[in-house]
Amino acid sequence: AKASGAKLKNLEWTDLGVRGDELMGDESTIAQVHPKELTDALWASAADRGSEFRLGRVERLVYDESKDGSTKVVSGAFIDGSHVPAEKVVLCMGPWGSVLEPLLGCRMLGIKYHSVLMRSGRVLNEAVFFAGLDDPEVYPRNDGNTYVTGFPDPPCEVEEEPGNVEVRDEVCERLVTVMGQVSSEMKTAEVTLKQACYLPFTGRKLGTPCMGLLPDHANAYVATGHGCWGILNSLASGFAVSGLIV
Repeated sequence: AKASGAKLKNLEWTDLGVRGDELMGDESTIAQVHPKELTDALWASAADRGSEFRLGRVERLVYDESKDGSTKVVSGAFIDGSHVPAEKVVLCMGPWGSVLEPLLGCRMLGIKYHSVLMRSGRVLNEAVFFAGLDDPEVYPRNDGNTYVTGFPDPPCEVEEEPGNVEVRDEVCERLVTVMGQVSSEMKTAEVTLKQACYLPFTGRKLGTPCMGLLPDHANAYVATGHGCWGILNSLASGFAVSGLIV
């Protein structure tokens, strides 16, 4: 055990309450991916190759009559009241995939996580996954922000609409309080953002994604339910699904 107020060898910013540590890796074995920066980069690459982004509310799929009567053929989708034709469709609906349950045959759930961004005036050196204090996770970013998340809600069928997810201030304040309990430096850090999101899970087994050709469909595919591993597995998942399409 270390003395109160002393820093552990591998943790230079956690000087309060932390009694031990276990190293998971270093910069040669572990990397952090910023979700929005990765998404922006992937879309910029797709746009350079001729892809076009269209924002709208998808109301339903449109079907053609199949020749054998057993396999459904999608001809497009109704988006904002207009029929948009498509040769193939990929359904990537995240935690809002519960509308697909009749087609998938499995339940889709979301787990709500809150998070805060905090700025201490410098870039912290280590990402930390705490064991205790309800296991918060801390990810320093190169722009000076520190991303802190934890205290998940129970799994549920998501009813909140995309873009209108409620952020509960009391949960965010719990995250800020915990940071003050483990770091004197973070006690005075500025909170620059409070937010909440849902992680998508399948009801079969949490963390097991649902991917592949939609049952009884000839040209519709699904990719969802990756849980907390969505960013990590995103590139491999996209590559796998593209192999089914082309």
